Amino acid sequence: MNDKMERLVTLTSEQRNVIKKLLLDNRYLKFQNQALTVRNRELEERSLVIDREIADIPIGFDLIPEDDLNRP
Repeated sequence: MNDKMERLVTLTSEQRNVIKKLLLDNRYLKFQNQALTVRNRELEERSLVIDREIADIPIGFDLIPEDDLNRP
């Protein structure tokens, strides 16, 4: 009976260590998720700004050098 009790105590201790490690890993992953969410939001905002800047340039609009306009 004593061997079974020792084995149970050992298993319980091992399980607690695994749980502690998993909780630590989970905390790290939550932090990483938050950082990636913020980074994703920043990139989406930057993309919107770029899209607006591109939208301001008319399609098919060619810039003609001023010298070419003044030629007879």
